[in-house]
Amino acid sequence: MNTLARRAAIIATAASAALGMAATSASAGATASWSATPNGAYTASAANPTLTVPAATLTCASSNVTAGNVAATSATGANMATIGTIGFTSCSVGGITFTVSMTATPWTINVTGVDPSNANRVKGNVTGISAHITGFGCVADFKGKAYGYYDNSTGRLVIDGSGTELKASNANCLGLINNGDVASFKASYLVKVTSTGTSPKITTP
Repeated sequence: MNTLARRAAIIATAASAALGMAATSASAGATASWSATPNGAYTASAANPTLTVPAATLTCASSNVTAGNVAATSATGANMATIGTIGFTSCSVGGITFTVSMTATPWTINVTGVDPSNANRVKGNVTGISAHITGFGCVADFKGKAYGYYDNSTGRLVIDGSGTELKASNANCLGLINNGDVASFKASYLVKVTSTGTSPKITTP
């Protein structure tokens, strides 16, 4: 084999090795996943959730997830859990009592990473939020995404009002809620897996 041929063979071998390493790394990244233990059907409850728009704050005595599911694993953190049915009780805004109902289901809980400031917490968001409020002289829809974290040490899903992408539409509420208002939703839900009565822990390898 002449020198040129030997060099070509070396280059080809090196390229094949590099491609093999890249494929192995990609495969490893694809198989790394988030996991929840225990998992399955769950319920959750929160006291005094609030929804704040520029002109008012909507408050409720409580909120309960009565049908939800926590996945065993998620390769990317997407669809880590779902909210199938959620309710709110004793709600009011500006002295007006109102009811809240889901207008689309499910809402999806996604995990995005470990909180660098607290190893017990995994950051995430809730997407697909779609709800309708109605009361005397007041109606509005809210759709979008809310952000927060899940705390493995307390079993609480905390929607902390940060980076909200939840907006009002179809609003007719005495000027308290207006179309395009960006709403900040805050609530702390204690999550319990139905089969065990305990809170899940969400981790990643």
